[in-house]
Amino acid sequence: MSWVSVKMKFESYADRGVESAVELVNRLSPGWSRGRRWELPTASAARRGLAQEVEAKISGRSVTLGGHAAEEMIQLAAELRAVFELLAAARPDQAAALVNSLLARYQAAPQLARHDGESWHLHFHSQDKEAGRAIARGAMCVIALAVVIGSPGGARLGLCDSANCDRAFIDTSKNGSRRFCSSACLSRTKVAAFRTRRSELRAPLLGVGPAIGPADLPSLTRLNSPPRGNTLRAK
Repeated sequence: MSWVSVKMKFESYADRGVESAVELVNRLSPGWSRGRRWELPTASAARRGLAQEVEAKISGRSVTLGGHAAEEMIQLAAELRAVFELLAAARPDQAAALVNSLLARYQAAPQLARHDGESWHLHFHSQDKEAGRAIARGAMCVIALAVVIGSPGGARLGLCDSANCDRAFIDTSKNGSRRFCSSACLSRTKVAAFRTRRSELRAPLLGVGPAIGPADLPSLTRLNSPPRGNTLRAK
């Protein structure tokens, strides 16, 4: 399974399910994104348009969603975010329990499928044949997260560690050391840390120590004057 491999290739249907979950969380759940507040639209038409845009990107085809289906997609994003939050907080037991409840809710079940000239491979669907697109997408994402949490790959799902950012990411680094959702957040964090260190170094030079008054000036003058008889002169 690719989650166990060091290079973390995303080639299986399960891997695409996890990538879909990240897309849903980052686009359809409020919070912070790269230092800015990330808000969802309040108007129903705008919310439906955003949900359609996200689903179209995931599926790779044009999508039309009704208002109810769009709200179901936004609710799915909130539920998936909760899983990422638990994993980021190093609470895998609670994350697993939540995923189990979502598996039951979305009636997720694997089945072999073959289409578009491909060989037989696993698809993940809801057993509810009358379910709408949001339920079908939820089944795919939740069972993919279940596969990941049940493998060493669970530690590679996280939320951005940068200030004012909580977007989800998948860690594809070799040593599993990624902490940020993007290079932009990594750069922001480095700049902030540099400014903090520089401020701490400058602090002792900007007001630490006793104040100097007029009575101290003679002594300062003597200290800054060269000793008599030892002055070097140019010849």
